[in-house]
Amino acid sequence: MGDADRIDRLEQRVATLEALVRRLAADASIAPRPPESEAARTATPAASPGRAPRKSLLTEEWIGQRGLLAVGVTALILAAAYLLRLSFERGWVSPLARCVMGMAGGLAVSVIGARLHARFRQYGAALIGCGAAIVYLSVWAASNRYALVAPWPALGGLVAVSLALAIVAARLEVEALGAAAAMGGFFAPVTIETTARNPDVLLLYLFGLALGLGVVAARRRWRLAAFVISASYFGLGVLATEGATPALALAYGVAGGTAGLFLGLRERWWESRALAFAGGWTMLHEAGETLGPSAPLLAAALVMAAPVWWHAFRAPRFLADGAIPRLRQFQWSLGEAFYFLMTPLLVAWALERQAPALFASAKGLLPLLIAVPYLVAGYARVRPPFAAVGMVALGIAIWVGLAAPVATVILVLLALSVASADPSLGRADGRWYALGAAGAAVLRIADAHAVRPAESPAFTDTWALAYWAVVAGTAGLAAGLRPTEDEAPVDALRPLLWIVSGGLLLLGVTGELGRLVAQQIEETSTARLAGGLAISAWWLLFAGALVALGFARRLAPVRQAGLAVAALALLKVLFADLSGLDALYRVGSVLILGCVSLGIAYLYHRRARSGGRT
Repeated sequence: MGDADRIDRLEQRVATLEALVRRLAADASIAPRPPESEAARTATPAASPGRAPRKSLLTEEWIGQRGLLAVGVTALILAAAYLLRLSFERGWVSPLARCVMGMAGGLAVSVIGARLHARFRQYGAALIGCGAAIVYLSVWAASNRYALVAPWPALGGLVAVSLALAIVAARLEVEALGAAAAMGGFFAPVTIETTARNPDVLLLYLFGLALGLGVVAARRRWRLAAFVISASYFGLGVLATEGATPALALAYGVAGGTAGLFLGLRERWWESRALAFAGGWTMLHEAGETLGPSAPLLAAALVMAAPVWWHAFRAPRFLADGAIPRLRQFQWSLGEAFYFLMTPLLVAWALERQAPALFASAKGLLPLLIAVPYLVAGYARVRPPFAAVGMVALGIAIWVGLAAPVATVILVLLALSVASADPSLGRADGRWYALGAAGAAVLRIADAHAVRPAESPAFTDTWALAYWAVVAGTAGLAAGLRPTEDEAPVDALRPLLWIVSGGLLLLGVTGELGRLVAQQIEETSTARLAGGLAISAWWLLFAGALVALGFARRLAPVRQAGLAVAALALLKVLFADLSGLDALYRVGSVLILGCVSLGIAYLYHRRARSGGRT
C-alpha cells in the first residue's frame, strides 16, 4: 500500500470520528465553546484559576426545585386540615369517611413520594413527610375530634406511623425526613388542641415517639433530628406535666434527660445536651415539689447525673483544647464543665429533700455525703475534676459543720496531707487543693475573730492556737512545695506562701500583744502606751530576725522584707510613739529602735567585710 492510500484512509477515519463527536455533542446539548482570546481571559475575573463563580440562592433552579416544593407541601397539608374542618362544619361526609379518606390520601402521597425518591431525592422525601403528616392529622381527628377511636388505640397508631416514618427515613438516609417525622409526630396533638385532655396519655405518647425517633437519630448521628426531638420532647412535656401523675412526669423527665445528655455529650452536640440538662432537671424539680421526700426522686437525680459522670470518666479534664494558651492539655468545653460542676449541687438538692430536718440540724452532713464518692472517684485514679469537686465539698462540710477553731485546724491538716500525698500517689494536683484548703483556713479564722470573747486569754486560747496552726501550715506548705517539670507557676507560689505566713505571724503577734497588755493593765492610757511600745519592739525584732535569716540562708528577698518591716517600725516610732508616749516610754521605744538598727547595720557590715554575697 502506497503513502497516498494510507493518507486517504487516515482522512476517512478522522472524518468519521468528527461526525461521531458532533452527534454525541448534539444529543447532550453541548455547544462547542470557541477559543478564548487573551484579552477576554484577562478581562473576565470569574475565569481566574482556582475561584468558582458564586451562585446566588435565589436562582431559578433553587426557586423551582426547593422553594416551590416547600410551598406545595405546606399547601397540601393545610388543604387537608382545612378540608377536614370544612367537611365537619358543613356535614358533607360522615366523620368516619373523612378520617378514612385522610388516611388513604396521606398514604397515597407517601407512596408516590417513595416511588419518586430514586429519581428526585428531595422531592420524594418531601412528599413522604407530607403524607405522614396527613395521616397524623387523620388519626388524631378520629380519636379526639370525633371519638371514633379510643385514646389508647389512637396513641398506638400514631406511634406506629411515627416509627414507620423513622424507619423509612433511616433506610433512605434522609435526615430532613427524620426531622419532619419528629415535628409531625410531636405537634399533631397541639394542632388539634388536645394537650390538656389527658396529660398522662400525652406523656406516654411523647415518650414512645421520642424513643423510636431518638434511636434512629442516634444511630444515624442526625444532629438536626436530635435537636427537633429534644426541643419537642421537653417543650411539650413541661406543658403536659401540670396535670399529669407526678411519678409519670418524673420518669418522663429522667428518661429524656438522661438519653439526651448521653447523646449530646457523646457527639459534642451542645444544643441537645443543653436542652436535655435544663429540661430533665426542670421536670425533676416540678415532680419533686409534688412528690416530696421520696426515694424515686433521689434515684432519678442519680440517673440524671450518670451521663455527666460517664463523660467525665472518659475525658477527665476541664477545658477545650486551645481555650486558654496555658491550659492546652484540658479537653472539656465550658458547657461540659458547667454540667459537671452543677451536677453535685443538683444531686445535693435531691438528697436534702429526703430528710430536711436531719440535714438542717447536721449542717456539714450533706456536703460530706457529696464529697465522699467524688473523692473516691478522684483518688482511685488520677481524675482531677472529681478530686476537685470532692475537695470543695469536703471543705464546705468542715467549714459549716465544725466550730471555727476546730474547722481551721482540720483545714490546715487537710492542706498539708493532700500536698504531701502527691509524690506517693504519682499526681500533681493535690498542691492546688492544698492551696485552696489553706486559703479557706485563713478566711475561717478571720471570720471567727469577730465572735472571739474579749476575756479569752491572749496567745493561748483556742482561737489563737488555731491561728498559729494557720501560720505553721502556710509555712509548711511553702517549705514542702516542689514544682514538677511542667509546673513553673509553683515557683511563684512558694514566695507568696512565705509572705502570707510571715504576714500572718507579724499581724497575729501584734494583735495578741495588744490584747495581752489590755488584759494585764487596767488603766486605759497606761495600757495604750505599753501596748504601743510592745508592738514597736516586736516589729523591730521581727525585722532583725528576717535580716539575720536572709543572711544565714543567702536569701536577698527575705533581707529586703526585713528592711521593709524595719522601715514601718521606724515610721511608727517617729510619728506615733514619740508623739503619744510619755518620757519613760519614749526612752524605751527609741532605745529598742537604736539597738535593733545597730544590730542590722552590724550584720551588713560584717557580711561586706568578709567579702560574702549580700
